Amino acid sequence: MSFDLTKTLSRRTLLIAAAGAAPLLSLGEAKAGQLPPKAVSYQDSPKDGKQCGDCTLFVAPKSCKTVSGDISPDGWCKLFIRKA
Repeated sequence: MSFDLTKTLSRRTLLIAAAGAAPLLSLGEAKAGQLPPKAVSYQDSPKDGKQCGDCTLFVAPKSCKTVSGDISPDGWCKLFIRKA
């Protein structure tokens, strides 16, 4: 039994599917579920004694589970959660 895609998928269907996937492919460096630094008021310096290196979301040496891009261990953002 053979299956012929040309009978079930039209050119229009393929173009619409490709157009829908394009924004997902253009995310580049950002991982799914990560926020841009600007959205969480990220700064490269500590705030009130709080810094990324002491946060549960920080991933050494320079990334974060929720914020995209390079994150300094000395930085800070609104999502800070102190390690227990």
